[in-house]
Amino acid sequence: MRALLIKDWKLLANQKQFFMVTAFIVFVFLFTSNNPAFVVSYATIMYTVFTISTISYDEYNNGMAFLFTLPVSRREYVAEKYSFGILSAGITAFVVLTVTVVVSGIRGDMIKLDDILIAEMTSIMIAMMFLSFTIPVQLKFGTEKGRIAMMAVSLVVFILIWGGVKTMKSLHWSVGSFLRKLDEAPAELFVCVVLAVCAVLMLVSAAISLRVLKQREF
Repeated sequence: MRALLIKDWKLLANQKQFFMVTAFIVFVFLFTSNNPAFVVSYATIMYTVFTISTISYDEYNNGMAFLFTLPVSRREYVAEKYSFGILSAGITAFVVLTVTVVVSGIRGDMIKLDDILIAEMTSIMIAMMFLSFTIPVQLKFGTEKGRIAMMAVSLVVFILIWGGVKTMKSLHWSVGSFLRKLDEAPAELFVCVVLAVCAVLMLVSAAISLRVLKQREF
């Protein structure tokens, strides 16, 4: 898996324009916005999206078929994609947090470190959920069909959320009171529970991705 990680880091290094543009946007937001938590979330999620791009690069010109002629198992390939995504999110969050603290110090702004850390944890959890949904879809349908499949998945998720809200209202359950109870819960407990849910979701997603990849013929 180490070799696969190095390969993806090399692909990452070749995307200089994408990262320069994103870094420029981050710096602009840091110097002009009073909401550094948004900047942390934006950068973390944007850089995590690149994990999906590495699958597209692997499939280009039958590259996946060549890749599996090497001593690389399909289980290792799936594990590396999820590991690469989590590492990307974690490293990006740490770097952006450091830059945010330095820039805020230069500007003389008082920042709430707790809020930024919560934003970091939230963005990492969103990135984990994003990878859990997109990696199996990308491996199953490829780049072009994968976009259509993701739109369909997003529509289904929207319908489920909308249906859930409607059901709660029909049962005379208050959505507002439910959200207030979540807000009143200890932040540490809430983060731990959500992280545990995300971890389980990623394990299930990884199992689905492995099954999909084993069924593919190259």
